[in-house]
Amino acid sequence: MSVLGIYGSGGAGRTFYDVASLTNEWEEIVYIDDTVEEGLYRGVLRMPYAVFKQRYPKENSKVIIAMGEPFYKKQIYEKVKTDGYSLGNIIHPSAYVSNRAVIGEGVFLHCGVCIGPDAVISDNVTFEQYATAAHDTKVGMHSQISAYVMIAGYSEIGSETYIGLHVPVKDKVKIGNHVVVSMGAVVMKDVPDLVTVFGNPARISAKREENELIFK
Repeated sequence: MSVLGIYGSGGAGRTFYDVASLTNEWEEIVYIDDTVEEGLYRGVLRMPYAVFKQRYPKENSKVIIAMGEPFYKKQIYEKVKTDGYSLGNIIHPSAYVSNRAVIGEGVFLHCGVCIGPDAVISDNVTFEQYATAAHDTKVGMHSQISAYVMIAGYSEIGSETYIGLHVPVKDKVKIGNHVVVSMGAVVMKDVPDLVTVFGNPARISAKREENELIFK
């Protein structure tokens, strides 16, 4: 029996569940949440990770991480991979993925997402509604791409980077690691590591620490 464990039962987790249910790929879908006791949540089994490991062997189970905070996404990814679990992908039926694109493990693509030819989407990345990664783009591990983001061709997004709602990224631009691009920013030139940018055109508003949380 194929099982998908959705790690996180907040808003992202419920969204992941809804889309996974549309794909008919999984015989059973459960929530993993270390902050609650085992039980039913909105009609779905929910349990701490320790219980999931006891109940669902890695040979026929996969995990996907439903969290928007890149720092926690990375922590949980490393834990799950250390325990030998593979990560599953959830791709909405309306998403378009070129057959020449490369998609990693644990990727979530919501409705209307478009991934162009020769794009590379790394492990544990989320694309929310109607976001686009054009041809030859690259997105690093554990990054979060919000709704209506438009990443133009040959651009690169670093690891553990968060891009807010309605952000256009110019072609051939490189955005670094551990970056926050604020909602509505217009990214016209390269962005270094460990900064927050905002505005039109996007400019640096603050420096960041490597493990600094976005959602405080």
